[in-house]
Amino acid sequence: MKLYFTPFACSLAARIALEEAGLDADYVQVPRDLRLADGRDFTEISPMGYVPAIETANGFVLTEGPAVLTYIAELAPEGSLSFTGFSDAHYRMLAWLNFVATELHKAVYMPILGKGFSEAEQAAARARHARPFAVLSKHLERREFLQDRFTVADAYLLAVLNWSEFSKVPLADWPVLSAYRERLRARPAVARAMAAEWPLLKAA
Repeated sequence: MKLYFTPFACSLAARIALEEAGLDADYVQVPRDLRLADGRDFTEISPMGYVPAIETANGFVLTEGPAVLTYIAELAPEGSLSFTGFSDAHYRMLAWLNFVATELHKAVYMPILGKGFSEAEQAAARARHARPFAVLSKHLERREFLQDRFTVADAYLLAVLNWSEFSKVPLADWPVLSAYRERLRARPAVARAMAAEWPLLKAA
């Protein structure tokens, strides 16, 4: 299986999930011009040009972060990154994946860090952080993870919260979320994933 990634983009969550699950993958860094080393344009794999994307040996291709993370969770041994299908916990995990995708990734961070957004749009996006941060802070106040144990939803939330300093979103004003991020960064699999990508980010 190949994981197409950009250093410290949302694809970091997929790398963390693979590390947590002990699954092997070939990591393919997507360059700025989207021209892959094998000559293909990345949009042949991911039509929107977004990471993460996975490609299996039998030609199965999957894009969209929550879908990729759910797929990896299904491959993880003994349900270590997810919960049994048709359980309440499983669907709560899916809800958190979508919450991170819509309320934080797309609504807050993408207009700030993405291209083509005006200063007014960036300011509006930065202001939108308060409501989802309040929801998360209240939920995590007495919890170690989003649910009873670490799942791919935590991997995704961590990857997104990592962008706070770059985007001037005031994570430091939310001590529960700051502590949550530091706890997750201390996990061995998370530390390995971040250590693998940090030099690539600095070189980009």
